[in-house]
Amino acid sequence: MRRAVLALLLVAALPRPALAVEKMDPVDAIAMVDYTHGPKFKVGDWVRYVTRATSQQGYKTDYTVTILIAGEELWWGEKCFWLETQNAFSGQAPEVTASLVSYSIFEDSLPSIRFSRYVRKYVEGFDEHGKYVQQPFRRAGNEISDRGYSEHNPPYQLDSLGMAKVEVPKGTFDALRVRKTYRVVENVQDGDSTVYFEMVLAHTFSWSDKVPITRLVSIEQDNVQRRRVWMIGESANAPLNTVEHVAGGTLLEEFGSGMKALSIPERLQRPLSEQQPARGQPTPRAAPRPAGKRG
Repeated sequence: MRRAVLALLLVAALPRPALAVEKMDPVDAIAMVDYTHGPKFKVGDWVRYVTRATSQQGYKTDYTVTILIAGEELWWGEKCFWLETQNAFSGQAPEVTASLVSYSIFEDSLPSIRFSRYVRKYVEGFDEHGKYVQQPFRRAGNEISDRGYSEHNPPYQLDSLGMAKVEVPKGTFDALRVRKTYRVVENVQDGDSTVYFEMVLAHTFSWSDKVPITRLVSIEQDNVQRRRVWMIGESANAPLNTVEHVAGGTLLEEFGSGMKALSIPERLQRPLSEQQPARGQPTPRAAPRPAGKRG
């Protein structure tokens, strides 16, 4: 399945032309939905973000992601909603993915890391007739033996920055700001030398209840990679050099309602209460009235 995150491009340390625009695979924005306050959306609601980043090595990225509540479906008796993600890179036609997510996710205490448990189907790619293909979502077999280990967040430091006015393309919002800092450190022996590597990822999130679906106003991202190498007994003389620095942000561009989905059938692009039973499915019968009492 596709990556279920909305993240800035992490540029690989490989020689490429300066200021090259790096294209990334389509993003599935399941993890961007706010599952702690809801569901507070309806079919047709949407929100769009623009992500821009540049790196010390001269690379950059620029794309938009539109998140749409595309429809609803009753899947094996379970009420679900379709979440469609439209990725547009540098003005090109959008690449589309979609996932059918159970409403049960709103009852989970840790939805931000266990969201994949609630995906029932997904849409990606086309058949020979040019129509989007739906596929059942199957978790990998090793996830059973891992017992959810891969769902754990890596260690991070969380800092509350309080309320502040945040300006984005959509406008200015009074937002709650929170910073998450991840730090990864590794020492590797390479022949007669030791290689020290560290990566620090600082993500500052701004949240507002006025933003539908995600509550996300912006993400400010600053990623630094440093490295030092020394031979035995020479660690004091080994400088810590910055080998890459990626900075950028994901900003709220627009939101609204009434958007039509691109990837799911028309009959599903409405609330369950307005849908006709699928062909071959029995029409639900009304509950019988209780017998009246005789006088």
